[in-house]
Amino acid sequence: MGDIERKPVSKGWWQGIASWFSFVYNRRIDTRFPVIPPVRFVTIFFLGAIACLALVIAADSSYLKLVQERATEDQRVFEFLTDIGKADWILIASGIVILVFTVFTAERYSGPLVRVWHRLQLTFYFVFTTVAFSGLLANLFKFLFGRLRPGRVEGSAPWISEPFTADYDFASFPSGHSTTAGSLAMALALLFPRFRYPFLALGVFVALTRNFVGAHFPSDVCAGFLFGAVFTWLFARSFARKRLLFHFETDGSLGLRGEGRGHMHLWPHLFSSGSKR
Repeated sequence: MGDIERKPVSKGWWQGIASWFSFVYNRRIDTRFPVIPPVRFVTIFFLGAIACLALVIAADSSYLKLVQERATEDQRVFEFLTDIGKADWILIASGIVILVFTVFTAERYSGPLVRVWHRLQLTFYFVFTTVAFSGLLANLFKFLFGRLRPGRVEGSAPWISEPFTADYDFASFPSGHSTTAGSLAMALALLFPRFRYPFLALGVFVALTRNFVGAHFPSDVCAGFLFGAVFTWLFARSFARKRLLFHFETDGSLGLRGEGRGHMHLWPHLFSSGSKR
């Protein structure tokens, strides 16, 4: 951390931003563990995800009947709560904080305050980028799948699609709100591991509000939440490779930098990377 504690020479605004990105992207890589875990983890995850989606897809037909019977209309409380899953407020809020940090730069501080500045800057940068990137990919999948939203389906077939369609009505799979909910919930769980279960539970609840208001099928919500959560977890591993915010424990699981080695594993050994390479 010595390179952080040194007080840098005063720079212009743009030079300061460039030097910060240079600091982030030119870090020495921790090559002990890969970003994507071994086949063991990938196999377990995909088998579990497919099983969950299969169960949820089986419920899509029953859910479609509820939507067609207008059981999801006038859900004002859930219509309010579902907006928590919008990426806009997260990106705007974290983006503003990042911009503030470009004005109140690290060179204003010295000693431990420099490390605090870097920790906060990296935290908001991590939240902003993981929500933004997962959301962009979710929109790409929407375009590729082109699934018709439940409120627009006529008949009993729960899956009607027109691939490569940019129309809002054909943007049901995966749920973008649920992707954001999964991404933000996982980000907060990783950053505040003591409260990981409440954060994840809240994320699941926010994602489910998309079903309550009739905007998405259950499979859309399940796929979106899983994608957002897993994307953020892998994104955090890419940060750990550069020793930013997170680090790899000796078994390859993620740890939060500053908490002390072995202080707390963020996830059980199932999610570790196995033996060292």
